[in-house]
Parts: sequence; structure tokens; C-alpha cells
Amino acid sequence: MSDAFDPQPAADFLLAAYRAGRQHAELPEAIRPGTMTEGYDIQDRLFEALGETCAGWKLAIGSAKGKRTSGVGRSIAGRVLRGQLHEPGVALRMPHAGPVTIEFEVAYVIARDIDPGAPAVEAAHVVAETRVAFELVLSRFFDRRAVGWPSFAADNSAFQALVIGPALDPADLPGLARSLVVTVDGTERARAVTGEDLTDPLAALADLMAVARERGMTIPAGSLVSTGTLSVPFDLTGPGTVTASFLGRTLAFTLLPV
Repeated sequence: MSDAFDPQPAADFLLAAYRAGRQHAELPEAIRPGTMTEGYDIQDRLFEALGETCAGWKLAIGSAKGKRTSGVGRSIAGRVLRGQLHEPGVALRMPHAGPVTIEFEVAYVIARDIDPGAPAVEAAHVVAETRVAFELVLSRFFDRRAVGWPSFAADNSAFQALVIGPALDPADLPGLARSLVVTVDGTERARAVTGEDLTDPLAALADLMAVARERGMTIPAGSLVSTGTLSVPFDLTGPGTVTASFLGRTLAFTLLPV
């Protein structure tokens, strides 16, 4: 009979990478998670060690295609750390010069505590407000996809920062996708994803609620949940001002030189 998996060594390894601003090829084999449960166990320990307040969650692989091809079957969750939640127009400096993946997303503010022991409810019934956000994805691994989804989850789903934007009427979401243009220093870099690559924000929120139930986590009222990319993701290496234009409005932030 094999020994029970100990998440602490991997959490310590990732914590050191966080604090040093360092990337690795992968977790050492002896401490590498083999299942999503083990990956989330490591994430829990990493979050505790970081000593940060949880402002909410971010979700990855929220599209129908991503869920099907990943083998996980649903979105993968990571914590949004309070110290990495930012207002529009912020200027951010990354911990190292690796490429930052930029994603424009729909984010929900949760209306009430979601208790893991309470009867399941539809995701739409727990939303107080619909907003937009930029997620900055910067893994502690050189290639966050190559390491496997359990290691990706262990690394807090590669979360680096969230720039939270204005509230929207949910009825405007189709128009948001049609009008969306993301530029860097005035040059277009992305528009909305389409087809099976498109994230369903409410379905992604429902995935988070399912993960929280399984892991006995309460999702507190007021939490932000960023649901996965609405724009075609792109990597940015070096400084620049990133602006999303949509529905006659904008959301922007600036990356500073490392």
C-alpha cells in the first residue's frame, strides 16, 4: 500500500519560486501531484503559506472545448489574492521577464455566502454584479500546459494579477463580445474568441461551485470570480499599455519594465 500524498513539499517548492520570482520546468517527480485532488491540496497549502487574503477565484479552461480536451471535464480554479487585485489604470511590474499571458474576462461578484453543505443552486442565482477584468497569467513553470493539469492547479492555476473593471448589464454580454478589441500601445492584438473556444461564464461559475462543494470550501459574499478568457489570449514580453475597448468603454493597465 502506497503512502498518502503529502502536499507540503510541493507547496514549499512553489512558495520559494513565488518569493524568488523564478520559473521551473516542472515539480520534482517525487513531490509531483498525480491527480486534481492532490493538485488542489498543494494549492491550499501554498495559499496558507503566502499569508494573503483570498479576494475570490479565477477559472481556467472555461470553454466547452477546453473542458473536453483537458480530460478534467470542468474549469480549474485558483485563488485571486487580495494583494494582486488592482483598479483600472494600474501600472504593474512582474516578478521576472517571462512572457505574461493577457486575458480579458467576465467576472462576477457573489451575492451571498455559498455554503458547501447547502443545497445546490443555479449559478445565476448567486450573482450580485457582472463586471469585466483583465487576468494576467504568469506561471511558476516555463510551460504551464506541459506540466499537466494537477501541477497547474498546484501553482494556483498560474494566477498573477487581476485588473477589475466596470459593472455591466448581463444583457450586454453578446454585444461585449462583438465589440471587443484588445490593443497594446494602440496596436490591435486580440478580439473575442468564438465557437467552442468561447467561455460560458455562468457554466464556469457553476464549475467553481462544484469544486467548492467537493473540497468543503465556502465562497463568501462579495467574492470576485473571474470566469475565463473572453478574448483570444496572447503573450506580452516587455512593457506596454494594454487596453480593452468594448461597448464604447475601456479598461486599461500598464506593464512596467522588469
